[in-house]
Amino acid sequence: MDRGLLATPVAQSGVRAVIERSWRRCVGAEVPVGRHEVPYLADVTDLQPRLHTAAAPVLDRLGDDLGDARVAMFLSDDQGRIIMRRAGEPQQLRILDDSCAAEGFDFSELSMGTNGLGTVARERRPLLVHGFEHYNELLGPLTCAGTPIFEPFTGQLLGTFALACRSDQVSPLMTAMATDVGRQIEGNLTAMLGAHERILIQAFLLATRTDRQPVIVVTENTAFGNTAGLIHITPETHALLWCDLAESGLRAGKHRRAVRLASGRADALVERVDGVGPTGPAFCVRLLESPRGPEPDRSADHRRARRSASPPVPLHPVPDISDLLRSAVGFREVLAVDGPAGSGKLTAATAALAEATGSPPLVVDLARTGCPKSLADTGAPAVVLHHVHDAAAEDLRRIRTAIEDSSVPVALTVDLDTAHHDVAAVVAALCTTVRLPSLPEMSAEVPRLVSQIVAGLPRGQRDTRFTSDALQALMAWPWPGNLAELRRTVEQLARRRAGRSISSADLPPRMQKAPPRGLSMIETAERDAIVSALHRCGGNRSKAAAALGIGRTTLYRKLQTYRISTGD
Repeated sequence: MDRGLLATPVAQSGVRAVIERSWRRCVGAEVPVGRHEVPYLADVTDLQPRLHTAAAPVLDRLGDDLGDARVAMFLSDDQGRIIMRRAGEPQQLRILDDSCAAEGFDFSELSMGTNGLGTVARERRPLLVHGFEHYNELLGPLTCAGTPIFEPFTGQLLGTFALACRSDQVSPLMTAMATDVGRQIEGNLTAMLGAHERILIQAFLLATRTDRQPVIVVTENTAFGNTAGLIHITPETHALLWCDLAESGLRAGKHRRAVRLASGRADALVERVDGVGPTGPAFCVRLLESPRGPEPDRSADHRRARRSASPPVPLHPVPDISDLLRSAVGFREVLAVDGPAGSGKLTAATAALAEATGSPPLVVDLARTGCPKSLADTGAPAVVLHHVHDAAAEDLRRIRTAIEDSSVPVALTVDLDTAHHDVAAVVAALCTTVRLPSLPEMSAEVPRLVSQIVAGLPRGQRDTRFTSDALQALMAWPWPGNLAELRRTVEQLARRRAGRSISSADLPPRMQKAPPRGLSMIETAERDAIVSALHRCGGNRSKAAAALGIGRTTLYRKLQTYRISTGD
């Protein structure tokens, strides 16, 4: 293309129209084009304080060097929100203000389209965006050169820096200058590292120097690794590792134990590193083998399932419970799914029957209607009697008769903790009961459940991601509403911040301040007894359960509640 053509207003208008049509196809009509539509955050003082501190002297020095040049400087956080602006010439300030290029305005690509802050954050590389290349017409008079700013050593994106001027005053050195400023800011961040960060770096370098296995280092707020370990570093893995290791009671030194990653469990050599900082110790995790899935059940049913062409879809986040549900239905037993409100009883019962029959079952809500006299006459391939504990006492005889005479598979949902003793007697006489744990009892499954919920959301919301600190807060929350409350919370957050990164600051205030739940004296004694039994039984859960006088599923649930691994 003739570069001279781009200099004409008509040609620039044509190119802009092409870019605008392309953006409309990519992001729809939601990117604002008017001044009052640009998202604005009044207080940005708490956004990236370390980045602000590292950048301030660099921008002050550059401002002195530029003198009266009409070049503005911008610093944004990792989401493209402007946290610092430096510009002194009055006419330039008017242009910038008219373009919403000021502290507090959201310059992410989702909000402003192509620009020198948000696009740089998205693509993580330096860019020069000419006036006519901006999607938003407010930025038409400006040309911007931007560069990303990364956390030293960890490589985490902290924000972006950009220089901006009127498009008719562009210097060919703008991109090089912006990139150099970014590196100076990163240099200041490196210099700001305290003694505790240096201790952590030293432990990491020592581990990677002597071993080529994957190495991951975690603190409460940070995770990094060597080349082999990078594949395992996700927000889910960081949250799981930190919550597990921080509460493990490990002393200084190296300990061999099983660790939980987002991709499964793995044996590892874990070294606790003290003196790292105010948030607690750090842990250097050297993986000794590839992550594995949940501990296999060697039952005949499980071996037959493994020989099938495709593995069955889990009926519940806890593998042992999936096996119990599948086994009861597979042997044509009447399944009673027990658990507190919101624990997913109806979902589990429906999924178990649908898998066995190949068709969705009929759900009869006994809290709203009576039980049919004959379940077979409903014409359904299977029937779920929902809310049996809410059935009227006079209906129990009909329910019992209908179950006993049924020729189709039947499952019940019941909360035995709140049910009348007559209901418990019917369930005990007729059913194989599988109890679902509450969400706090399986808090280690929260990151995976969040990912599953997000994956099932509508397009646009499906790209929403939860940071490690958000997942840690969700794991610590007591969830009185169980899975139902978790689903509602995740769906609400994804709807409000569709496609964005959700941090702990975005969670409901009550969840941000949730303190870690301490153990009572009885719970502490119970945890110690379980750990002791596992030690005596060499980590064999079946033998440990027998020694403790409890069922294997009960033991599994308590392992989740107290976050005990067989490596303890």
